[in-house]
Amino acid sequence: MSTTELMLRTSLEGRVKRTLQTYFRRPNYVLISESLGANGLSPEQVEVTLELLKQDSTVAEIMEQLRDKGYFA
Repeated sequence: MSTTELMLRTSLEGRVKRTLQTYFRRPNYVLISESLGANGLSPEQVEVTLELLKQDSTVAEIMEQLRDKGYFA
C-alpha cells in the first residue's frame, strides 16, 4: 500500500467514502447514519449525506458534493 493510499484510509474523506461504499453492499440508513457520525461528520452533515443517498447518487457524486460543501477541508 502506498503512502497516499494509507493517508486516504485514515483521513475523514477516506472513512466517509468507505462508509458510503458499504451502503451499496448493505443498504441500511440507520447503520450508515451512525457510522458517518462516528467517523466525524456532524449531525447536520450526516443528514445532508443521507439525503444525497436517497436521491440515488453514486458514491463519486456524493463525495464530490461533500468536497464542494467543504466537509473535508
